[in-house]
Amino acid sequence: MLLSGRMVFATAMAGFGIVSLVFVDFVKQLQPVGELVPASTPGYGLLAILTGVVLIAAGLAIMANVKTYQAAIVLTVLFAVWIVFLQVPSAFLNPSLLRSPWWVRTFETVVLAGTALILAGLTSQPTRKRWVRIGRLLFGVSLPVFGVLHFIYAENVASLVPSVYPWPLFLAYFTGAAKLAAGAAIAVGVLPRLAAIMVAILYGAYALTLHIPHQFMDQPVGYQPRGVTSMFVAIAFCGAALIVAGSLARQDQPPDA
Repeated sequence: MLLSGRMVFATAMAGFGIVSLVFVDFVKQLQPVGELVPASTPGYGLLAILTGVVLIAAGLAIMANVKTYQAAIVLTVLFAVWIVFLQVPSAFLNPSLLRSPWWVRTFETVVLAGTALILAGLTSQPTRKRWVRIGRLLFGVSLPVFGVLHFIYAENVASLVPSVYPWPLFLAYFTGAAKLAAGAAIAVGVLPRLAAIMVAILYGAYALTLHIPHQFMDQPVGYQPRGVTSMFVAIAFCGAALIVAGSLARQDQPPDA
């Protein structure tokens, strides 16, 4: 499960990087540089390309299990920088974002940072169990934020539910409650592995039945950078949840295993 999670998460990291290179821009939502600095600023495109190269390199390193620890550290620092120097300032510059978008994109970045920290802790020699615990906590406390937003914006969430599913409004509330429960379970350590597996299934379903069909069937590829980013976020979250579950399985093994 840990291997599967690592591969899925790494694929998403490389995907973010490819999006940056294709559009010569920063990762939409997660990296709101454009809200703080005009795109016409000298070096804007070059820095966006550099970010893309770093994300691709880190993703490939984790995928190939080559310098995984170093790649995970780079990602942890990178995502932390996005939170502290981009997401937090953007909330003060544009308070209207606090109605929803800021919470979504900021805590999505927190999940990515926490997952990278888990990978860094697991691949460190010796294993840094504290990093793993902190990463799991960051993952756990973020999920209820998304769950609460499902209840506040239930109609909007329901409108995104694919037509193949019945009762979209019910599913909006149900998945919101599931995120609240799963996040709490992971954060406090009550059946956390089961909760993480359920989250992996949920975000895997998001990716397979919502985001991927929308990008490759409903519109031309690359038509909407934000949509492509959202697709890779769902893929990353599926991988992240598998990594959390895998880290808990390793924790449960006897010392001589």
